[in-house]
Amino acid sequence: MALKSLMTVLTVCGSLLLSACVTEQHGVSVVKLKKVSSKEKAENTANIRAQQAMEFMSSRETYRNAVESIESAVKYNSHDKNIWMIRASIYQYLKEYDKTEESFRRAFEIDPGYAELNNNYGWYLCSIKQQPNQAIPYFDRALADTTYAYPESAYMNKGICSAKMHQYHLADSYFERALRANPEYVPIFRAQAQAKMDSGNFSEADRLFRMYQSKVPQLSAEDLLMGWRISRANGETQAAYEYEQQLRMNHPYSEETATLNTESRL
Repeated sequence: MALKSLMTVLTVCGSLLLSACVTEQHGVSVVKLKKVSSKEKAENTANIRAQQAMEFMSSRETYRNAVESIESAVKYNSHDKNIWMIRASIYQYLKEYDKTEESFRRAFEIDPGYAELNNNYGWYLCSIKQQPNQAIPYFDRALADTTYAYPESAYMNKGICSAKMHQYHLADSYFERALRANPEYVPIFRAQAQAKMDSGNFSEADRLFRMYQSKVPQLSAEDLLMGWRISRANGETQAAYEYEQQLRMNHPYSEETATLNTESRL
């Protein structure tokens, strides 16, 4: 959820050169314009460039444009932790992990206690570096901040990483806490299904995955592969065939389709 949540905390000013304030003169509201400082102008430009970078990524436009925009944002304002976090998310997606880690390091230098930063870095350790045990303390730091707007995300991530360590009962407890924090947080159902599948409980994985499927408008390539795996494990050949066909039709050149081709021969 990194880019989506960052979009809510990044403020973009509507004007680079002028800002407005409202005063009262003789009972009449008067809008006065004042010049902004060069520092404010740079910060505003950086925010606009960062938002452009997120839009390029979310709309699947040319990723080079996203990189150019975020690097421009950093040049205008290298003291904004959110800009460094956006940079980390972009380079993580592009699998340029040296730049990802550099971005996280710079963000931590600015605000090591920032809950969103700790949650995102914990997820990076767990999902990319495959270090779930090292990730747990970062989720705990995020959850220690009672003002954190997305505790359900940190609890879910903590559950996923616990499942990676085969601590399935512990994972279940974290997923339940995530649901208590936000009963409408749909990704939790997918995470639960994945954990049940990994533990060998394919019937429960199927139930949870169908709950997840009923709550999302469209399944991603990763989702379709997961549905195929669960259906295949349960001996549901028709369901497995349908997931396979959707994956091949909608994502013919994806890594998931290549994985399906490999696994289907086993």
